[in-house]
Amino acid sequence: MYKRLLNVNYLYNYITKRQAGHSKWANIKHTKSLKDNERSKLFTKLSQQIKVAINEGGSANPSANLRLEQIIAQAKRSNMPAATIDSVIKSTQKDKTQMKSFTFEIKGPGNCIILCEVCSPNVTKTKQDIASMMKKHSCRYSESGGRHFFDHKGVIQTEVPSAFSGKLADDILEAATNHAIECEAEDVVLVDDNLLQFTSDPHSFMKVQKNLEELKYNIVEASLDYIPIRRIELSDDDMEKCSRFFDKLSSVDDVVGIYNNIA
Repeated sequence: MYKRLLNVNYLYNYITKRQAGHSKWANIKHTKSLKDNERSKLFTKLSQQIKVAINEGGSANPSANLRLEQIIAQAKRSNMPAATIDSVIKSTQKDKTQMKSFTFEIKGPGNCIILCEVCSPNVTKTKQDIASMMKKHSCRYSESGGRHFFDHKGVIQTEVPSAFSGKLADDILEAATNHAIECEAEDVVLVDDNLLQFTSDPHSFMKVQKNLEELKYNIVEASLDYIPIRRIELSDDDMEKCSRFFDKLSSVDDVVGIYNNIA
């Protein structure tokens, strides 16, 4: 199990994204409808990421700021109004508050590793707020770090093109693999009958998306993610602790992404 957050299930998925395939997490996770308050929370998190991209990228022009271009693309796929996006960009240029991004490395129940991405004007305060939650859920900040347990990759999910209609799964994957090579993606898997997942190097993330769109792939989701190199099994009790902890984390406005290496 690992992270995600955008479209009808995107808010929940962005927070608790996992790799394609079966896991214990799939058995306890519930699909959540995108209610008005959830949509508002999603737009707030996207707005924070836009502000960070501008502050850290030094430009409010997506053409000159790759990270900003990526976040705006995510926002549009989440049906965030163009007027809202423009308003956030303009307000960030006027606002003197500096939003910063940081990734906390956490050791969770059963020695699982959790990466928590935040966007905040006060990272120290956010860290303290999260620390108070960790004490109640058998979690602590990792002294030895945790990012080395993950690969940082671009993850792009697309609908299976209509041109592949009627083909067997193996034939779809073979055709998609040829397109992945052509688009400079590193790999592609067939998640289900209607969904393909491409992975890429972070530096070629936007290029791969544009190449896929030129080949008539409809992109459903695209984000830079931390993918676990190896997953670990947890007991049912530890899984429940993680579930409660992730629910608490997802309620923190400054938290924009959570990744883990739970099987």
